[in-house]
Amino acid sequence: MAAAPASAAFHAARRRLFDAVFAAVAPPTDPNLSRRRPGRDGIFDDLPASPDALTPPPASVRWLTRATFGYSIVDAIAFNALGSTDEARWQAWVDQQLSPATINDAACDALLANAGFTTLSRTPEQLWAAREASSNYFQRMLPIAETECATLIRQLHSKRQLFEVMVSFWHDHFSVFGWDYDGGPLFPPFDRDAIRPNVFGNFRAMLQATCQSAAMMYMLDLYGSVSGHPNENYARELMELHTLGAENYAGIVANPDSFNNMNALGHFTAWDGEEERLRYVDDDVYEAARALTGWTISGSNWWGPVGGAAPGTFAYDDTRHDQAPKHVLARYFAPYQAQGDGTRLFDMLAQHPGTAHFIAGKLCRRFIGDVVPDSLVQAAANLFHQQWQAPDQIAQVVAFILHSNEFKTGWGTKMKSPARSVVSALRATMSGFVPVPDNTSTYTPTEELLGRMQAAGQRLFYWPAPNGYPDTIGAWSSTGALGLTLKLLPRLLEMHETESYNNAYPFIVDIQGQTLAAFPDPADRTAAKIIGYWCDRILGYRPQPTFGVVLDFFRQEAAAADPLDLVTDSTSNGQPQHVGVWHLNPPKTLSRHYTIARLRVAIGMLLCSPEFLRR
Repeated sequence: MAAAPASAAFHAARRRLFDAVFAAVAPPTDPNLSRRRPGRDGIFDDLPASPDALTPPPASVRWLTRATFGYSIVDAIAFNALGSTDEARWQAWVDQQLSPATINDAACDALLANAGFTTLSRTPEQLWAAREASSNYFQRMLPIAETECATLIRQLHSKRQLFEVMVSFWHDHFSVFGWDYDGGPLFPPFDRDAIRPNVFGNFRAMLQATCQSAAMMYMLDLYGSVSGHPNENYARELMELHTLGAENYAGIVANPDSFNNMNALGHFTAWDGEEERLRYVDDDVYEAARALTGWTISGSNWWGPVGGAAPGTFAYDDTRHDQAPKHVLARYFAPYQAQGDGTRLFDMLAQHPGTAHFIAGKLCRRFIGDVVPDSLVQAAANLFHQQWQAPDQIAQVVAFILHSNEFKTGWGTKMKSPARSVVSALRATMSGFVPVPDNTSTYTPTEELLGRMQAAGQRLFYWPAPNGYPDTIGAWSSTGALGLTLKLLPRLLEMHETESYNNAYPFIVDIQGQTLAAFPDPADRTAAKIIGYWCDRILGYRPQPTFGVVLDFFRQEAAAADPLDLVTDSTSNGQPQHVGVWHLNPPKTLSRHYTIARLRVAIGMLLCSPEFLRR
């Protein structure tokens, strides 16, 4: 069913409908009987502001927010050093990010090296052997757990931000449920060898690399597809999700290659001069499944290792391949082409204009918005199609999108997903948090964070279906996902290192310490200066009414220019409580009541603001 149009007229009509419904079934709200602000009815007046009602950030903040895992002051400083104008800086930044190997990422590399990961560099054969030998669930699933934590570390701390954004994009495109009991122990090579080397490279190379990964083969059952019993699961997702997309699916069509149907479904001349159909039908899926029979994981089936290939590695089993002729997208596959059937299939799909349009549309949606002019999508698709054999094909398309007017002028039509909100918040607050798997009885911040991300609907590599996490504003603005995200973001400022709820350990985000360092003179610790400082850090500007609302909360009855005490703290058994002191007497002294804790709450309000959550 098609999505409802997101036009102003549509929203106005929906609001009128809801007005009528509420008027018919709900009595008038008495503000004296509820805790609502004066003049607010609590039904429609408190709905989140639309992008048009918000003040957009400066251009550089918008661009960095969309092309990274979240704006940070460190990135802003580096960005401003790249040129004399925003346009020049953006050109230099994109060029730099599209060449990640030239970026010194030693600090992030050191964090990864010191995290104690033991499985991420293992070969497929080593991972296979460890999986077969382990009866302990934690040890069996440690490879996916370490991949998850290492990915978060890179998203948080890597200077190669655009690269990590695109790693996330491709993991959603070639989605694999990482916690599959069979595939999870073999997940690191999927990330390390299939996705990451091809992020800015050639789509055709990535397509075959992901297919041959054991994690993907288990996810979509290709490892057991043999002649006489082809499994169409992978072949269907190959066409529907990985290449042509559902937008090019024509359903069940009798005799699809007839003259009339070729005209009805469209056709084009491929790179080698052969005619291909533009739209695919169910017969193409069945034939593609036959073309990939015999593609397997050595050792995964009852007949054991294949042709001397090490267990856990890709193998082609010619004895179980369907050698008969095939027809895919109106093209004839001669008999006895062995593994060449599969490689030819990947060539066809990678250079197909339908694939180009489908992937270009997803890239535009990821970087720009849910609704993008088809003229831009088509222009990006044309480039993708023309450069299908180029080693930097994907980099060219990403650069084209990032330099488009639609990217540069847009803002607010996308929403940060739960996972992106978390990473963005930790980056903006300059947290040094390094997540690592844990198998002790201690409730660590890693366990709490991952559990809360899962509850909000977006733990990394945890989407069970092969279509990847959704990438539309509607998916993440529901009361469930958004409510749990809004609950999680302020909680980040309350988690402690080592043991999440133990006040004896430092916070993973030291709001108090960073504020005192920014304002060493107590006379400068005014509400106006402090909230302005954190607005600049987290949002990149000081938008109204967000700045004013958070300022008023933090200062309470004190004047905005009055210094506040952020040092004096209560203790319990000699242990500082990191909250400030209780102070409700005499009346009208809320500005001195638990000021340290109130500072964290104020910064949490910024993290929950529309300006932070939109992109």
